[in-house]
Amino acid sequence: MDRRLHQVFHPASVAVTGASPFKSGQLFLDSILASGYHGKVYAINSRGEEISGMQAYRSVADLPGPVDYLICCLPAQAVPQLIRDCATKQVKVVSIFTAGFAESGTQEGGRLEAEVAALARQTGVRVIGPNCLGAYCPASGLSFTADFPRETGKVSYACQSGGNSVYVTRAAAYRGVRFSKVLSYGNACDINECELLEYFAQDKETEIVALYIEGVCDGQRFFKALRELCEQKPVVVLKGGYTASGAETAASHTGALAGSDSVFDQLLHQTGAIRVYSLEELVDMLVALDKLPDLDGNRVGIFGGGGGASVLATDDWAGAGFVLPPLPGPARDKLRGMVSTEAGLILRNPLDLSSFAYSEGFYGLIKDLLTLDDFVDFSVIHIGFGQAAWFSTSVFDSEINLFRDAVARLQGQVNTPLIMVMQYLISGWDWNKGIEELQRGLAEAGVPVFYTMSSAAKTMARLLRFCERRRLRREEADIQA
Repeated sequence: MDRRLHQVFHPASVAVTGASPFKSGQLFLDSILASGYHGKVYAINSRGEEISGMQAYRSVADLPGPVDYLICCLPAQAVPQLIRDCATKQVKVVSIFTAGFAESGTQEGGRLEAEVAALARQTGVRVIGPNCLGAYCPASGLSFTADFPRETGKVSYACQSGGNSVYVTRAAAYRGVRFSKVLSYGNACDINECELLEYFAQDKETEIVALYIEGVCDGQRFFKALRELCEQKPVVVLKGGYTASGAETAASHTGALAGSDSVFDQLLHQTGAIRVYSLEELVDMLVALDKLPDLDGNRVGIFGGGGGASVLATDDWAGAGFVLPPLPGPARDKLRGMVSTEAGLILRNPLDLSSFAYSEGFYGLIKDLLTLDDFVDFSVIHIGFGQAAWFSTSVFDSEINLFRDAVARLQGQVNTPLIMVMQYLISGWDWNKGIEELQRGLAEAGVPVFYTMSSAAKTMARLLRFCERRRLRREEADIQA
């Protein structure tokens, strides 16, 4: 492992060049300062003027100490000389935010990128980008966005897009996932996806890997690196530009050359990577891998409120290949004695408890069901906030707190994995406040949350296939041993 890849995420010192007021350089500088970065921070601008309460230096050569990681916000034409200056100063890594290189489609942009790549090879200065946001590592306090969580986690994410790196990190963090490392690596003129996969395979702080990719620099090396990584850790891959039109857009975004999607799909299948097709699916998969143990069966129990939602849930889960076993006879008899008859109540699987789902008795009832031996392999609790429009806000606030606390208590007290589906896009309730509190409470309890039945079913089907393949590989390895 190149030690400078470690310094990408754990630099002892950071500098931002092009750190001028009200420009992108100041955004980077302020994000680093606000994120609790542990090392020394320097600002560089051509005037040497104060910025964000710091005295700036006029050039890299003027910095009073060594620099491990430098963020470049200079114009593209100035970047080659910056790399030379960084080599003289013995800067370890340069992250180039600047665009206007190969992705521009111009001859000059391509020439500049080729020059930067050649300088990286000649000088030994490692380059991230160009056209990227760089690194986020909560363990070191390094971040390109001030609102990312400071808590570290077990997911590492390599992303060729800056915006997609921000979206996935925020969306997954909102649902309780924490990251070990994130790298937005842009055009990949030096540090590329192959090297990152090799690094994550050796990194003890990484247990799950996510990859958003638009093109591959070296097909054979990529296949080898991905296969070896997948033998150790789950890897989720989102390929941007898998259609002909998407490939054209990818070329103008990061200069990526996207190959045949059918070949790429076969490659992912052979390596054992989990393929997804949208950012939302990528986040869903990270939630499942981060929060759930291995699945060992396809029997699902579905419990919650809403008759129509239960009918559609049956279609979603059965359509994804899952089996919904009937409630055991003794459980049905007990339910009839506990739950009063209401319009739409379904005492089977799915179990529609209507308003009983928001009562004091919900926790005990579901706990009894989920501790039955050999009933289901995992369970889904769902709530449809669109059905809550006929509740008064004050009543529903109280009832939803009971529901949240019941689900949080169930986590860890039942025999099978538990997931939550919160369907709240159409609602008469003020979900901006209440849903966020419910979401936060469930995430803190370690409950994986999904927003639609169809997305939950699709994600769990992928997780089940992954777990089955991993068990098969381990059994084959045991036999060979």
